[in-house]
Amino acid sequence: MREATSRILALSLLCCAGLTTAWSQSTLHIGPGAGTKCAEGCAGDPNLLVGATRVDIYQTSAGAPVLSQPVLIIFGVPSEYASRFPLMPVLGVKAVNPYPGGTITSGTATFAAGGTYGLINPVSDGFFGTMMPGQEVYGFLGLTANNSNSFTNWFGADDEYLGLAPTSFDIHVYALNADLGPNGLINVALTRNVPKGTFIVAYGQGNGKNFAVPFTEAGLKCTY
Repeated sequence: MREATSRILALSLLCCAGLTTAWSQSTLHIGPGAGTKCAEGCAGDPNLLVGATRVDIYQTSAGAPVLSQPVLIIFGVPSEYASRFPLMPVLGVKAVNPYPGGTITSGTATFAAGGTYGLINPVSDGFFGTMMPGQEVYGFLGLTANNSNSFTNWFGADDEYLGLAPTSFDIHVYALNADLGPNGLINVALTRNVPKGTFIVAYGQGNGKNFAVPFTEAGLKCTY
């Protein structure tokens, strides 16, 4: 069943890519942090973040522009664990351009502001509302990108890998003020209490194009 679902999803992504490359580039990858085996990609479908207190956003394209600041990091938390999610999960931000071996600079993290790249207004602080069945995260937030990060795909991965059956996902968005250039990486240190089952994706813009994470390159927090 998993193999068949993956084939269908891959075909769907290829079809979407053919239709949307003029406005959306699905070239961002979520990994378990700089210096790890999967920092630049592991084709995890999604990528499993085991015991991670850090994640990275990697720009897989060598031809991409430097993305405008901020780069958005987006957390989809199973609503059953909503009370455990910290107000500010990001402890530190460092960029490496290009990765590995490039220039290292420090960045900052703040609550994302409504209107950024068309982002809807937050409910409070970094909380932007609850994503229900039938929705996908970028469209839910008012952002234009690949639509594969859907409730259906997130639910399926939580069920398969963790035995969870979330009824919805609380969506939290933070603005990372750090450069992300061609084959660059933003390393994000996290608090230890980001719940398992949480999905992590990212979003940015550069040269009039939108850059996002497809479901196959999303991060899935597998432990606390």
